[in-house]
Amino acid sequence: MNLEAPILITGGTGFVGSHLLEKLISLGYHNIHVTSFNGVPPEIAAIIPANHVHMIDLKNHEQVNLLIKELKPEHIYHLAAFAAVGSSFDQCKMVLENNSEIQLALLEAVRDHAHEARILVIGSAMEYDLIGNTQRVISETHPLGPVSPYAVSKVIQDLLALSFFYSYRLQIVRARPFNHIGERQTTDFAIPHFAQQIVAIERGQQTEIHVGNLDAVRDFTDVKDVVEAYVLLMEKGTTGDVYNIGSGRGYTMQQMLDTMCHLAKTPVKVITDPNKVRPLDVPAIIADSSKIRKLGWQPKISIEETVQRILNEWRAK
Repeated sequence: MNLEAPILITGGTGFVGSHLLEKLISLGYHNIHVTSFNGVPPEIAAIIPANHVHMIDLKNHEQVNLLIKELKPEHIYHLAAFAAVGSSFDQCKMVLENNSEIQLALLEAVRDHAHEARILVIGSAMEYDLIGNTQRVISETHPLGPVSPYAVSKVIQDLLALSFFYSYRLQIVRARPFNHIGERQTTDFAIPHFAQQIVAIERGQQTEIHVGNLDAVRDFTDVKDVVEAYVLLMEKGTTGDVYNIGSGRGYTMQQMLDTMCHLAKTPVKVITDPNKVRPLDVPAIIADSSKIRKLGWQPKISIEETVQRILNEWRAK
């Protein structure tokens, strides 16, 4: 591998992007660039040169075009997207416009200025048809059927990438990660939201934790294992193909909350809050990740270890 090859991570200062950046640095890559729209967290500023952070609006075709023309990256990890499923119902227009426009701007810029670049496009397990799903375990051949505005936007990103692979022979590999958790994830997501509230109870700042639907079954993977999968797909994934990323194990949200409460330093009272229940919630989703496992990937980090790190992160705030 060429450790000096220019690499671009869109959304590289975000939750997953920051972990991917750390992983690539640990592997010895030196020429990594990231995009950001909302500033640079201190932990990112400490590990990447300031001139490798590009503050641009990825919906702006001219800005993206200039960036790709200047960098001519050999590898592009396209992570940037609005990613909150629950709040996408209230921001439908913004989500659809944002995620589709940034996808189109990047693909057109790569087509015109970095045609040989290898691109990993990140979709979502929420693209699949999951309503009334009796299989529970989902493979890449399962029909698509998005139920949230966020999921619709990811289908658009996914299929737009596929169309550019077919039409322009861009070197695109697609990934559909299932739920992933770890440090730096926002409280738009359930697990960090639970952790924030548990730590507040430990500090005497509140008396109970408010939750939504705890019956839903999800496949959780540590973000550090997920970025390992991204790096592997960049190296070995078949262009034009799509790969699920997930542990293959299902956990109810109740089980996840119980694990976190067990690790809490004080008893936790749980209250179901109707305001936290989504208009439509997928009952169960578990990954069939046999395809990427054949390339050599498997998750290594236990859920208990991940949850403990998340709680410790919130305790340190």
